[in-house]
Amino acid sequence: MQILRLLRNVGPISRIDIAHTIHITKAAVTIITNEMIREGILIEIGEQAPSGKVSRGRKKILLDINPTWRLVLGISLQGGWVDVGLCTLHGSIVEHHTAPIQPESTIEMVFASIRSIYSDLAYKNDLRPNTLLGAGVSVDPAYFPLCGIERSNDGKNDFTALEKSLCQLLSLPVVAGRLTEGISIAETDFCRESSSPLHQVVLQMGGSFDSCVTIGQETYHGATGRVCQLKNLPLHGDPSNTVSSTLSHRAIDTELHQLHLQQLSPALDAQSADNQQRAEWLFCRSGFIPEDKAVREYFGKICSAYRMVIQMAAAILDPEKIIIHPDDSVLEALSQAISQVNDTLGREIVRFSRFDQTNFFLTGAAIAVREFFTNRGGSLPELE
Repeated sequence: MQILRLLRNVGPISRIDIAHTIHITKAAVTIITNEMIREGILIEIGEQAPSGKVSRGRKKILLDINPTWRLVLGISLQGGWVDVGLCTLHGSIVEHHTAPIQPESTIEMVFASIRSIYSDLAYKNDLRPNTLLGAGVSVDPAYFPLCGIERSNDGKNDFTALEKSLCQLLSLPVVAGRLTEGISIAETDFCRESSSPLHQVVLQMGGSFDSCVTIGQETYHGATGRVCQLKNLPLHGDPSNTVSSTLSHRAIDTELHQLHLQQLSPALDAQSADNQQRAEWLFCRSGFIPEDKAVREYFGKICSAYRMVIQMAAAILDPEKIIIHPDDSVLEALSQAISQVNDTLGREIVRFSRFDQTNFFLTGAAIAVREFFTNRGGSLPELE
């Protein structure tokens, strides 16, 4: 487990450097890694590049995780869609498909979509029992009631019922978690082109207003599972003026409708042809420039609220990175808030997540790789 975590965190590394880092003998490392190579978990990828100094003796041979040792099934429920796909242990996409989740959808209908997509993926990719590690599911809290996810006695979310149902449906080991947790793990484990921060925060700035705090690359849930809850956080010192009441989809829709009724948004109304739904879409899209004075003032209020939330997270939690999942947010206002916070802090601490509607299933797959591969030291989970 320590070797896999080290490879996950720093990338390819030699046996001698593994021994120095995790403080065991080189002979022990050689025995363990040779066994993992025989099992196909690790691979040798060649000699370490010269560092500029003249080296003596044998050159270091770099080891890395074999990304195709097993494939992983990822599932996400977010934003009106269930996304199901296959990827490698490094998060390279093999194939994925989506199906809609309608307001009237039942959990049986969602399961039917998952089963149908999985069957199609299994047929196209010739999946066999020994080719899959397991399945991981990331769930937006908006779908907790649909999935029967409730808080246990310790205050944490209980995914047991969902995991058992999907385990029976897919005949695979299944692990589930919150969407923000999946984003946080995927940002750490699947983005190997950049160094992964030890301490980061993921903020879902819209929809469910969820969050995930990572300390030492492990998720911190808090004493009662409610760490860094955003929804009821007061803004501007006013308990009635919360994040949810100011920044939710419903709050934005209501405010824009009031501006329309008061005839304070003529330019926006003209752009949207007096269609309220389109007006909201225009207001929330990236690159929107408000022309009406009242709309411009409201846009500035939204931007200020986003900035306040991000600044509080930065000041209180002091992370290396703050990653934003925009969800149903006002994208241009959020982009400006991120830029302003980064300018204030003097470094690029805040950015948007790399995961969106094109690859959300990877957030579920990342949970599975972390639980079923890294945390088990490459020992395959058993089907319960």
